Amino acid sequence: MQAAIVLLPRRAGRPRRRGWIGIVLPAAALAIGIVVLRAVSGGPHALALLAAIATPLLAAARPKRAPLAVVLWLVAWLADGLLAQGASVALVALAAVTVAELAGALAPPWSLAAGLIALAILDIVLVWGTAQVGPATTALHHAAVPSAAGHPLPRLQDATFGSATMGWLDFVAAALLGVVARARLRAAAVTGAAAGVWGLLLLVTPTIPATVPVLAGLLVGRL
Repeated sequence: MQAAIVLLPRRAGRPRRRGWIGIVLPAAALAIGIVVLRAVSGGPHALALLAAIATPLLAAARPKRAPLAVVLWLVAWLADGLLAQGASVALVALAAVTVAELAGALAPPWSLAAGLIALAILDIVLVWGTAQVGPATTALHHAAVPSAAGHPLPRLQDATFGSATMGWLDFVAAALLGVVARARLRAAAVTGAAAGVWGLLLLVTPTIPATVPVLAGLLVGRL
């Protein structure tokens, strides 16, 4: 999924020279999210509700993507099982692409590349160096969302398919790579291969920092 997301973002024209945005925001978003989930009462439910509203809006932000986003939302809302989960994952992916495109319009590619590196480092530290990420992501995953017309709204606070769950920033990282990569097809292929190999760590640990494979794509995509 990360490899596919690398191929989706539209190229930015002439971004404004706000390099600090690309460097600081990706890692800051991860850190702030963990703090909200662990330290704020009702944080998981608030973020789940925000995701339920903002995700379809972001996914449909581009006129050409809007019809697809509407169909995916209806499937995610009315269907069940893996079909609904697949539609929800696709919605999160499209929303992540929109976020990356907005970042690409505000910050130059070099700063977004630096921000990806900082995000991956922080992800490693938080996942393997602290005890905060597991409980936080579990609380967010299980946070309830409202119902409409007898059906719960799609759960869009993370990307879940079967027993596998990835966070929003795991998808945003891949989309940011699509914005900054010079050789995007090569970056996507290497990201997909690296994600497959990196995922083998799940045989020995239940949680891995899923932004790391994007660094492999960044290495070859920026050459």
